[in-house]
Amino acid sequence: MERSGPPAKEKTRKRRARKISEGESPPESPRLTVNPQLLARFDEFGERSSEFAREIVERSGTQSTTANHARLNIRVARTVFSKWSVEILTFLFTGGASRFQEIKKTLGDISARVLSVKLARLERLGFVRRSVLDTRPPGVEYSLTEKGRQVARLGEPVFLYLRLTEGLLNL
Repeated sequence: MERSGPPAKEKTRKRRARKISEGESPPESPRLTVNPQLLARFDEFGERSSEFAREIVERSGTQSTTANHARLNIRVARTVFSKWSVEILTFLFTGGASRFQEIKKTLGDISARVLSVKLARLERLGFVRRSVLDTRPPGVEYSLTEKGRQVARLGEPVFLYLRLTEGLLNL
């Protein structure tokens, strides 16, 4: 039986060529000039946020190991930051209450089934509210709950910092 495609040695050679050798560093991205006072404010904000988080964990009385703490954070992050969840939360935060087709059209490549599953999951988690409209035919509108709005507000500085440091904001 004959193989199709390049021989195994050629594949290995290509794979090795793609690897970065240990002594070699990745190419540098262009240096951005970011307002140092603004970066200092983000640094201060990050420090205060960290202190606040530590205080909350201490007040909870939970004896949490570093590994357990990381595991719990990863579990929450996988839920909130799973594929399409961030996009849905961001759209509802910036665009307000929206109908299913409006969300689908804005997000683009998402299938109706996946959008439906993601919205239902976010609703079960308490981030999204589903309201049946008294129209003919009946319509459904999705909006953020208070919990969803709070998560979006807390995430906004993170996205702002990343946009700033990536040169996507002109300041």
